[in-house]
Amino acid sequence: MTWLARGVPVIPCSRTDKGALVPGFGRDASAEQLAKFSDPEQVWAWWSGRFKRAHVGLLTGRGADGRGLVVIDLDAPKPDMPPLEGRWAGCMHGYDVLERLAREAGAELPETYTTESPSVGKPVPGAHLYFQQPEDGPLIGCATGEGPTAPHLGPLVDVRGVGGYIIAAGSYSTAQGRPYQRVSAPDVLPQELPEWLLELLRPAAPPAAPPRPPAPVRVLPTADRAERYAGAALEGAAEDVAQAAEGERNRRLFAAARRLGELHATAPAVLTETTVREQLLAAALRSGQSEREALRTIRSGWERGLVGHGAGAA
Repeated sequence: MTWLARGVPVIPCSRTDKGALVPGFGRDASAEQLAKFSDPEQVWAWWSGRFKRAHVGLLTGRGADGRGLVVIDLDAPKPDMPPLEGRWAGCMHGYDVLERLAREAGAELPETYTTESPSVGKPVPGAHLYFQQPEDGPLIGCATGEGPTAPHLGPLVDVRGVGGYIIAAGSYSTAQGRPYQRVSAPDVLPQELPEWLLELLRPAAPPAAPPRPPAPVRVLPTADRAERYAGAALEGAAEDVAQAAEGERNRRLFAAARRLGELHATAPAVLTETTVREQLLAAALRSGQSEREALRTIRSGWERGLVGHGAGAA
């Protein structure tokens, strides 16, 4: 009932194998199917009647408040499991794996609501770290162990999110010989996911489509000499920016924009601000510059060129 008051749905689970005793909570469950797990009268009836000795399971994923829980389940290796190798060499517990991920991110494990889980046949208990589902963006799903995609984190680490559940502190079975118990401070509740962990739990965004290059400037043979020169200057400036090496990119981009700004008055129909910006931006992106920085540099160089040539004078 305490967890219901916190907006977390609950489900009766077997004391022997921890399996859910009531269906209808999976990843694709509807709001109507999930409603019973947040209904105080239904929950009271379960534990005062048919399931009065059941484990208390907490549904992770969608909560009554729209957010709910995501739980990181850290486990000890099974006795017959070979030592971890490669990236995870030396890790003896899921805690070690999560700490290694934190160090790689230049961070520390956050303090949050934590329980200790008994492990049959393992000398070291497991641990459950409770967090709030993210407020913005997609909710975190479930994953077991290491895998190629999020929300997999690594060996000996499971993730319980949408469609999953976790056994709550206070649940006890003779098969495990001890209760699930809270080990965090009494005043600590599930915290928000730290940014570094949220990035690992969310799938990477698909790569952005490469920017479509602007149409090349075409200068008709009938154009006067100044326009033909301006067209050639623009083409040459764009190529020079595209080929710039790291450390020279911003300087060359500024110089190109400034020079074209100086030439603007000689061929205004060819060297329009829009045309220059599109051509130089496409070249800057090809060289590896960011769009935001490149646009700022182009604007600065262009305006300096106009002023230097007198076009921008008051």
